[in-house]
Amino acid sequence: MWWFLLLSCWSSSSSQGVTRSTVLHAMLGEQVDLVGAVNASYASDWRRGLVNNGVNDAMGNGESADSIDSRQPPANTVDREPLDEVERIEPRQWPGRPDILPTRSTAPFTTETSLSTGPLYPTTLAQRNPSSQRFPTITVPPPTVTVDEVFCDFGPNPSMPLCEWQNGNGALEWMPGTGLGTNWVGGPAADFTSGTMEGGYAFVETSHVPPKDLKFKSSGGLLHSPQLGSTGVSGTCFMFKYSMDGLSIAGLRVLLHVGVDEFSYKKEQLEEEPPTENVTAPVPCEPVEVLEERVLWHAQYYTLGVWQQTQILYTFPELHSVIIEGVPVDSTDPSRLYRGYIAIDDIDLQPGTSCVGFCNFANGFCDWNNDAEDDFDWTISRGSDNPTTGPAMDSSSDRATAGGYAYIDSSFPRRPGDTAKLVSSSFPATTADAPMCTHFWFHMFGSGIGYLRLYLRHFRSSDNQLQEIWGLSGNAGNAWFMSQVTISSLDDFQLMFEASVGITGMGDIAIDDISYAQGACPVSPQVAAPIPRDCTFEVDECEWINTRDPDRVEWERVSTQVLGPRNQRKPYSNGHTVNRRNEYFLGLARVRGGSRSSGGGTAQLVSREMKGSEEPLCITFWYFMFEPFIDSTGPSLGVLRLYVQEVGDTSTEAKPIWQLYNNQGPTWSYAQANINENTDFNIVFEGTWGPNRASGSIGIDDIAFYTGNCSVKPLSAAVRAEDCSFEKGLCGWENTTASDNDRAVMWQRAFQTHRPAQLLDRTFGATGDFVFFDIFTNNKQSTTVQLRSPVISPLPDEEFVCFTFWFAAFGVEESTTLRVIKAPAEEDGNEQNEDAQEQALWSLTAKGLNNPRPVWMAAQVTIEARTPYRLILEGSASNGGFAVDDIKFQPLACGIRPPSAQPIESET
Repeated sequence: MWWFLLLSCWSSSSSQGVTRSTVLHAMLGEQVDLVGAVNASYASDWRRGLVNNGVNDAMGNGESADSIDSRQPPANTVDREPLDEVERIEPRQWPGRPDILPTRSTAPFTTETSLSTGPLYPTTLAQRNPSSQRFPTITVPPPTVTVDEVFCDFGPNPSMPLCEWQNGNGALEWMPGTGLGTNWVGGPAADFTSGTMEGGYAFVETSHVPPKDLKFKSSGGLLHSPQLGSTGVSGTCFMFKYSMDGLSIAGLRVLLHVGVDEFSYKKEQLEEEPPTENVTAPVPCEPVEVLEERVLWHAQYYTLGVWQQTQILYTFPELHSVIIEGVPVDSTDPSRLYRGYIAIDDIDLQPGTSCVGFCNFANGFCDWNNDAEDDFDWTISRGSDNPTTGPAMDSSSDRATAGGYAYIDSSFPRRPGDTAKLVSSSFPATTADAPMCTHFWFHMFGSGIGYLRLYLRHFRSSDNQLQEIWGLSGNAGNAWFMSQVTISSLDDFQLMFEASVGITGMGDIAIDDISYAQGACPVSPQVAAPIPRDCTFEVDECEWINTRDPDRVEWERVSTQVLGPRNQRKPYSNGHTVNRRNEYFLGLARVRGGSRSSGGGTAQLVSREMKGSEEPLCITFWYFMFEPFIDSTGPSLGVLRLYVQEVGDTSTEAKPIWQLYNNQGPTWSYAQANINENTDFNIVFEGTWGPNRASGSIGIDDIAFYTGNCSVKPLSAAVRAEDCSFEKGLCGWENTTASDNDRAVMWQRAFQTHRPAQLLDRTFGATGDFVFFDIFTNNKQSTTVQLRSPVISPLPDEEFVCFTFWFAAFGVEESTTLRVIKAPAEEDGNEQNEDAQEQALWSLTAKGLNNPRPVWMAAQVTIEARTPYRLILEGSASNGGFAVDDIKFQPLACGIRPPSAQPIESET
């Protein structure tokens, strides 16, 4: 009998042949169109047979497809193609060429190795053939589920903690959890559904490293949906909430698994035994089925530790499943040692119409409509019938599954200048901290191309004014290009695409795959911005100007390769979508001629003039401030500031709106700040090197603007004009001490040769840049000095402010005292009201603090801030003094620090 089995194996292998190895196809983040015209060979294109003994040779190294080699360079990269002389854009490629993959070397989840599910044994039933009495096998497709069965809020149900979702062959396990039960082992403190510690969610703890001798299909956690059938031409809207936090996270993405998925069987089905009479279970010679998994979405915007929601519209005509993959950093990354989590909640699948505003034009215009007041209409097409203009297919990368797209037909009877308008349904107003990023693909190829523009139609006025937010004109080449632009509005709004006919009848313009993501994004392509202020620095500095200064330091556009692999990672950066490599950023250069570890020097990057407006404006960007080594004297990297400078007003100093000092960690972080200016202004990025005793880096990237009164992020970057670290002067604080004719006693700025007790400054550990008073009198009578702040106006809805500073004492007597006094502000420039009294808030003597080498200590006190006021730093001594540094006002209440600094009741 053995010879018969051997013959069967040889026959089976020969008939199947060697199938092609699977390549992971990266698609547009939030939407994928995989439905197209059905033909005779269509179904077979998506089914894969069993591979023969040559599969390992086809893979090139003889290793199992189950393992991932993160050292393989991405093969799915393409050469750039020009849009015009100004900017390079990467097109979505034609069939036969590999799709575009993220190329950041730090993305550990971007590989060309398939996440195939390995051995699979579908159930086969045998039916009796009366003529031959043989039992030909008939493969029974696995049962599929409805979208209702996919919903899961991970509630407290111990029998089905992951609902119908199951873990796949990943190195990490998705686990059910609650804030009460799993927060201490790495999960979030609360779920999204209830917002309480009792609510449930699923999460992956990313610091776990599996044994090296085990092989997995993914270095992260794979969560498989039940088996799903065709989405239909309208598609499926996949919705869920997610939260990520910790240094060991690298990303979150959603994959579409083509065909049968061994991890997608329903739980009750796995427990059922098939009938034995008519079932055969043959053992294949090579039980490996080659499958495909395609990237539907990956997280682009999120705030660490905050729940966010996303929507994905996709279409697929055959059997499939959906996989949620949580990805940690590489096991060799030092950050992998630190706890982190990737959590999900409220998974739901709904009909495609539930993704409002999304459209892949496979089933018409979705909820977009042709405007009645234009010259002609947009139409749907599957491919141009004129080889001199228009696309051959939609923006999909696979001709067999290509769907439709919307386009304008520029041929007769159209005339030059005719326009067609496509209008979206109504959207609610965006919130101050949650704009939208709109993605779409465009195709502009032909002779005499007109223009394509995207408008925002606000409902705040009767005329529904239009605001152009994106626009291009002319021939861009015979390729699809991805575009993006930030959408924000203080009122309900609509979007409108407007395309015009050019000078000839061969200027078709097409759009496809409209989708949305949370967060701001720089306009892409760069030349499509109506106002050149957004910038990714991939091509140039976008009309931002370097200012020259005596320090010979400037901002320079540099490659990410100057950073180490660990620091190139942007785990939650917006802009590194699947079609664009993030190759450049703007870095703060060193003093020319100095070493990389040399300190000192300031550089400014100034925007072009911007129009003032009553509408609030928000600026967003990404920053990198990393100091690889911090010595015993403390951090010394430098400072990054953001200013608003009124145009033509040289009498006032630039107003700081964002500021961070020194080391902020080894990864890129998101930042935003609010701008409220009625007059024309410039934005200024200022970078200043500290002593920088180690080789560190300061960089910015991906600047974007949107309308909205946003909050400052991170919160620690909030800054006021009265905040001061004294490296650039007194910041509006002034000496008010009345001195006699004999000698002037007052607060002084320290510098290298003039500082008490050889004290180093608190900010950088350098020799200077703080204020102090040092008093010595022969008669031992105490002398008083005062340093007064500028007028401090409370912010809207602000009741309390925490005033923080650092101090060092070097007095030898109890009479050496430092006090913080609140004084009412003068009214209309007059002297303060006689009835208004000063209030002592904080008071401390030098008793017990005397030290030959003074040390910096933290201080804080709450200020009631309902009306304008001033603060006074009052010092008194007969032999000694105090030093003060790093004054800061923060919008919150706080306890007094140190506790012994309680003022005496009689003090005024």
